[in-house]
Amino acid sequence: MFKFYIFIAIIYVINYLLTKFIRQKYNIIDPRRIRYVNDTHKWVEISLVVLAVIVFVLFLFNLNLVWLSLFIAISIVGKIFRAIFEYKYEREEKEFIITLVDLGIWSVFSGTLLVYYINTIN
Repeated sequence: MFKFYIFIAIIYVINYLLTKFIRQKYNIIDPRRIRYVNDTHKWVEISLVVLAVIVFVLFLFNLNLVWLSLFIAISIVGKIFRAIFEYKYEREEKEFIITLVDLGIWSVFSGTLLVYYINTIN
């Protein structure tokens, strides 16, 4: 279990360093808060977050692989949705690059989490 916590810490450090590097390389200003492009983007993303929290709580009570997979899928769909809206409506700010890097790192972390969870069950 301790190795898993170290892995989580390494993922966060890699995410931070990559984000900082990309912001410097492409001269992307850090917004310091979540920005929504329009009301549709805002309400869909809030709905996805609420749904992800509900599914995560169900996973904590059930500890079923289906709930964990559904939580990961909802989180990835939310990141893809954010990247599409940022690319479509705010392309000149290049914030979608940061979102896509976060999506890649989140996907690697999620895959590792699924493998770790499956191995601990058996």
